[in-house]
Amino acid sequence: MITLVGLAYLLFLQFVFPSLVPFHGGGEQIILNKVNDYTQQIPWEANFKLHLSIYTNETVELYSNGEYLGDFTSYKFVVEPGEYILVRLKSDSPVSGRFAAWQEIPSGRQALGFTILLVGLIGLGSSISAMRAPKR
Repeated sequence: MITLVGLAYLLFLQFVFPSLVPFHGGGEQIILNKVNDYTQQIPWEANFKLHLSIYTNETVELYSNGEYLGDFTSYKFVVEPGEYILVRLKSDSPVSGRFAAWQEIPSGRQALGFTILLVGLIGLGSSISAMRAPKR
């Protein structure tokens, strides 16, 4: 049973955890139009190292924490744990796109998963050995 728990935790870390970015999941849609005055801003906070990519179908003005970064159709950020950034996009015409986000798996959590798996495998090996041992 411990082996299965360790394996399940490692699979969770590998396939689910990276997209569990707080408040945003794996990303956000970008829509700049007349309704929002061709502007959108989204705050991003990192609990773990966060990789954030922006992709748009047209060039947008990109700002981070109020600082103008330039005009882009794609851009990548790395947000360190504990940091906060406010990303603002601005255009003169309609734009659509997407923020894609994923967080790195902390090495401590990976080590925990491998430890649980290893303990389970050792226990399983001990049980099999005990069952095969000749009885006196």
